[in-house]
Amino acid sequence: MAENETQDPNVEEEILREEGESVLDAFVRYQREAAKEGRKAIEAFIPPDVRAHGREAKRNFRRAFKVLLEGIAERIELPEEDEGIPPVSSTGKTKVKVEVT
Repeated sequence: MAENETQDPNVEEEILREEGESVLDAFVRYQREAAKEGRKAIEAFIPPDVRAHGREAKRNFRRAFKVLLEGIAERIELPEEDEGIPPVSSTGKTKVKVEVT
C-alpha cells in the first residue's frame, strides 16, 4: 500500500505473519507500526516551526542537565583539602586503637 493511501478500517484484513515469526513477534511488529503511524498523524497537526523549536528546547534541556551533572561530578572528585575543609574523622573525637596481627 502506498504511503498516503488509506484502507477502510471496516474491511477485515488477512492476518499476516512472516515465515517463522511467532504470534507475539507479529503482535509487537504491528504495534510498533501502529505507534509509528500514530506519531506521524500527531506530527501532521504540529507546524514545522513548532517541531524545530521543540527539538532545540529538548537539546538545551539535555545540555543544562549535562552541565549540572558534570559540575556535581567535579565537586565530588575534589579532595577535601582543596575545598578548605579539614578531613573528617570517621570516629569523631574518640581515638580507636587497632591491633594488627
